[in-house]
Amino acid sequence: MEKIDKYEVIEEIGRGGMGAVYKALHPQFKKYVALKEIRAELANDPQIQRRFEQEAELLARLPPHPNLVMVRDALVWRDQLYLVMDYIEGQPLSQLLQQGALPLDRVVELLDQILSGLEAIHRCGIVHRDLKPGNILIDQEGNAHITDFGIAEYATHSSQLAPVATARYAAPEVIDPALGRGGSKQQRDIYAAGILAYEMLLGETRFRQAFPEVYNGPSNGVAERWLRWHVDLTRRAPNLNEIDPSIPKLLAQVIEGMMAKDVNERYRDAAETRRDLEAGRNVPTQGLSGSETELLVDELATQPIEMLSSSQPRDTILMDQTVRQPAPPRGYTEKAPARAAVAESRIPRWVWWAGGSAVFLAAVAFVLFYVLLPSPGFTLVIRGAPPGSDVYVDNIRRGVTAADGTIKVSELKAGKRLVRVSHSCCPDFNTSVSAQDGETRSIIAQMTPTEATIVSLPKEIDYQGLMVLIPAGEFVMGVDNHQPNERPAHRVTLPDYYIDKFEVTNAQYRKFCEATGRRPPANPWWDEQYAENNPNSPVVGVSWSEADAYAKWAGKRLPTEAEWEKAASWDPATQSKRRWPWGNSPDPSRANLGSQHPTPVGQYANGVSAYGVHDLIGNVAEWVDAFYQPYPGNQTADPNFGARHRVVRGDSFRASDARTTSRLFHEPEFSAAEKRNRSWLIGFRCAVSADDPRLQQHLRGSKQ
Repeated sequence: MEKIDKYEVIEEIGRGGMGAVYKALHPQFKKYVALKEIRAELANDPQIQRRFEQEAELLARLPPHPNLVMVRDALVWRDQLYLVMDYIEGQPLSQLLQQGALPLDRVVELLDQILSGLEAIHRCGIVHRDLKPGNILIDQEGNAHITDFGIAEYATHSSQLAPVATARYAAPEVIDPALGRGGSKQQRDIYAAGILAYEMLLGETRFRQAFPEVYNGPSNGVAERWLRWHVDLTRRAPNLNEIDPSIPKLLAQVIEGMMAKDVNERYRDAAETRRDLEAGRNVPTQGLSGSETELLVDELATQPIEMLSSSQPRDTILMDQTVRQPAPPRGYTEKAPARAAVAESRIPRWVWWAGGSAVFLAAVAFVLFYVLLPSPGFTLVIRGAPPGSDVYVDNIRRGVTAADGTIKVSELKAGKRLVRVSHSCCPDFNTSVSAQDGETRSIIAQMTPTEATIVSLPKEIDYQGLMVLIPAGEFVMGVDNHQPNERPAHRVTLPDYYIDKFEVTNAQYRKFCEATGRRPPANPWWDEQYAENNPNSPVVGVSWSEADAYAKWAGKRLPTEAEWEKAASWDPATQSKRRWPWGNSPDPSRANLGSQHPTPVGQYANGVSAYGVHDLIGNVAEWVDAFYQPYPGNQTADPNFGARHRVVRGDSFRASDARTTSRLFHEPEFSAAEKRNRSWLIGFRCAVSADDPRLQQHLRGSKQ
């Protein structure tokens, strides 16, 4: 009998793009397991190895749960990578759905089990990201098990792997990240589970009928049409109760809430969804009788599960998360192919070939003209709006403004266009703009909060730590006479925001770890009891994703690079830029520079910025929410520019000098060596937009 390590291989039970899955026997425990193998030609690929390591790490951290496939081991055998998992007898939900719609009570039961599994992984900060019928295993008792976490990620972790999703089940914000404002990554799994429930209730035939805009067209374009359907917020799935009155309205409403395209209308978490779903358990059973259901389960028990399917449904593709699929050209309508077969026609075959060639050439010409050639139009740049404002051009939503209140809308039709900027804090900003093809137009969206929404902004607040107000306005970012990556000096307009007065301390970060179950970072070389003995010193050795996770836990975020530099360098009284936070004269006594370790925050009161922010240079360098990219207009050939490194500002205690404009960079995650030694020079502080609803509520509460 063939062996893989100590496991005795029984049979191959599945095969897919990544490799095979085997049923095997543990010789000591006499227990069947599933061995997931990575193909030999892929095992040497660093990307595949990293994905394998990620899946092993994620699965090892999962809590024991009846609706999750648990990992038992990860091993390398004869230069081959394997995951050892529980063996589940049964079949994937995808095979079960091939038989048609499921009984109502069965759907509610399975959906509750799936949500229960999601609730468990979400509590650990893990997002599955590829929930679909092929990744749900039904055992011989009819219970659902979520499997295949190969592309799962921590909710607070920005994975370096190429993110992927399956088109039919991809949430809108997966396709267009701009649609994810205010939402959580866990909501992506809720959206996919909603579509999965919709599918279970209708069966494949009625499911396709419910989405004619997706399925009425060439079969090879279904996946792309799914992507367009998801991001089109004007389209909604038909109500299930209207399709089938036997589906209770309450259950239809729950699934509608799961499938809401706007994250602010969608269920926030699996626990909330399960509570509403519980009411659906009281509805009468529809469809199969009890005996028929038992027979169906018995049939499942005799079939092995294919842990990796060798084929994907025709309407699913794997896609890069950040790629937005283009909409078809205006006026173009996809039509279903003609049903008449050529073989049934009396027209000679050569005529069909000639006609087909002509159609093909016409199609190529169409693609070249309408798709590949640059689209005419002008570009509109909007500045000064509150972050997260909705932007409409001719009443068509074109995205939301970034953290600095800007957005660029391209390929607008030449002529006069109506522009509207909308935010809950203020009355809408309405204007019109005219331009010709190839031009760029800029407008400032001056939006003043109403009396009902405005909350006076104190200069300093206590919001998970002391924070300082940085008032809205324009400042100069970068310089022209220092390092190449700091050029050119350019003007940036920012709305009101708050930034931490001090760097995040060991004591603050420990509270976060205790609340979330995370392991605190190891102590640095200079003090084996650094974190324990120095609660008021800045935390060090945290990766970018760990800093980002803390910020979100605290109801804040990491500052943008512009926000950090304005707080450090701008003097609002003179409307000028400072080389150092305290002014334009170097003075090492005003910052912790050229030393051997950090000091408690706030020790250098004579080195604060014009806004009263401490330790913006020296002590520890600080993560910001920015990729290391050139400033607009910078022509420097820097090989490190790109969406890989994260920006670090302020330099550390070991630097002999640091300026407010100095830009450093670092990998967002530490390498294997750095995981042992960590990066003891980097810490962070947080920021929050002044119009953030949570902050506004906090400010109102503090006034009462």
